[in-house]
Amino acid sequence: MNATAKTVYSIMAIVELANSPKGEAVKVSKIAEKHGIPKRFLEISLSELRSSGIVDSKKGAKGGFFLSKNIGDISMYDIIKITESNVEIFNCEKYIENENCLMKSIFNNLNTEIGNILKNMTFEEILKMLEDDRKVVNFII
Repeated sequence: MNATAKTVYSIMAIVELANSPKGEAVKVSKIAEKHGIPKRFLEISLSELRSSGIVDSKKGAKGGFFLSKNIGDISMYDIIKITESNVEIFNCEKYIENENCLMKSIFNNLNTEIGNILKNMTFEEILKMLEDDRKVVNFII
């Protein structure tokens, strides 16, 4: 799996929503403009996240998208699973018949480990990492 633009944009949108005041809706145009994301593409990604229960939306002048889950309950795996057709990194069966795939158990173990890392990486942790990165940059400047 190679993360597509859809996944990257969805992750960026989740970070933006997580950084907004709780329950405050953020307009798609604000996120799209800030990150240079095509607005229509972002709308589609956010609609998928809404269908999956990660975000919600409200209409009107103060409408937009907001998180429907706590940031500690949303993982990178959740987003990748929604935006990509497959979370597996290694799949020799795609190229070799099942019984001839000598590396199958090793690849399965690698996929499991990578999946566990992604499942344990919540957006709460991601926001802390981003904040730490900003502190380092601000300190250097």
